[in-house]
Formats: sequence, structure tokens, C-alpha cells
Amino acid sequence: MKKLIMPSYVVALLLLLVLGGCEKKSGDAVVVGKDYVAAMKQGEEVKDERATNYEQWIVEVRMLDNSRAISVRADRGQWERLRENDRVKVA
Repeated sequence: MKKLIMPSYVVALLLLLVLGGCEKKSGDAVVVGKDYVAAMKQGEEVKDERATNYEQWIVEVRMLDNSRAISVRADRGQWERLRENDRVKVA
């Protein structure tokens, strides 16, 4: 009778994949830049590949604990208030 047990290396590989994707995605960060992407109108030539049918206010931040860079979408009011080197909380 054969046992249907996974080899230990398969279990170890699965654990590495699962635990490797569990990186912390919230915490304190510093604003390193801001970007605005205008809305694309119907029939208009695409000037920016990120353009959609709505405006986007993007804040580039660097996490303090692991130095990872993240692009965060913000509303217009938040985007206008933020300046480079401001400390923010990413949730």
C-alpha cells in the first residue's frame, strides 16, 4: 500500500512561498515624491500610459522599517497638503 505523503522538500517550498508573501504593508513612511495623472478624454491620444477616465493623485512614499518604495493613491485634498519629507502612516 502506497502512502500519499508529500516529500518534505515540497512542504518546505510551499512554506517559503507562503511566508515570503507575508511582508508587512503598513507602517510609518516618508513622502519622496508626488505625481498627478490627468484623466483621458474619449478619442484623445494617450500621452501617459497610466491615464484612465478619472484623475489620479499619486504619492510616492518610502517605508521607514524596510526602505520599500510604494505608490499610494490619495484624494486631491490629501495630495495638495503633503510635501516631500512629510511623515505619513500607511495603512
